[in-house]
Amino acid sequence: MSSKIIESIAYSYIGRFIEPYLAEFDGLKLSLRKAGVDKSVRMYLSVRIFWAIILSIVSLVVLIAVKIVVAELSVILVIVLPILVLISMFVFTWVYPSYLVGDRKRKLEAALPTTAGYMTAMASAGVTPDRIFLSLTKEKIGEAIVKDARKISRDIQVFGYDIVHALGEASLRSPSAKYSSFLEGIVGTFTSGGELQRYLEVSSETLMNDKVQSEKNFIDTLGIMAELFMVMGVVAPIFFIVILAMMSMLGGSAGNANLLMAVMVYIIIPVSELVIIVLIDAQQPEM
Repeated sequence: MSSKIIESIAYSYIGRFIEPYLAEFDGLKLSLRKAGVDKSVRMYLSVRIFWAIILSIVSLVVLIAVKIVVAELSVILVIVLPILVLISMFVFTWVYPSYLVGDRKRKLEAALPTTAGYMTAMASAGVTPDRIFLSLTKEKIGEAIVKDARKISRDIQVFGYDIVHALGEASLRSPSAKYSSFLEGIVGTFTSGGELQRYLEVSSETLMNDKVQSEKNFIDTLGIMAELFMVMGVVAPIFFIVILAMMSMLGGSAGNANLLMAVMVYIIIPVSELVIIVLIDAQQPEM
């Protein structure tokens, strides 16, 4: 079943139940816009709810089949697991746009210094702002910047917006305050009759310095994370494993010691290292 058919079914049959409550999802609507998701709130929620229902039903059917084969399987598990799947899908529905917003923000800010430099070169050749953004759509500067330039060019060429209105709309849908400020600076320079080339030169230099500083800050943070990894991922586990082994040898409950050791090895250590990886990834600047 293709995605278009699924979207059509979900929009038609589930969307009509969501329609009366769309006013309650203004925050989600803003998040989708800033995330660059070109779908309405009704479409987004309809598709997510559709998949939540399908996955819950599938998990319930599978667990019932397993229960028939394995009679010892708990009935509570058969009931609770599909409910957990349903709840997880709803949580994912709310969290995913925020993740996309953060990811798009990082990509926009990473490509912004290079973009400003490219725009400076174009402006020095006498190219108008609308033609500069049209030219950006054909470059490989950064996926997020190129996509936004395409929307700006679309607004100008298809919807008939002027450059000021198109850049204003781009600023509103931007998840990055730095990118929004950059676009608003272009609008201000353009409307006040200022020198666009000079503004872009100053912005390019400032943005490049900011990028260098952010990378230096990340290197310092990486050193702290390395020390944290040594403590949480190496020293602490070895210490607790030795303690548990000594407790078992000195007459403690071997079963409890083995259980605690298993929890340490298979849950605590992997989770703690995963947390460190996620923290590093969240702070790593896009190159």
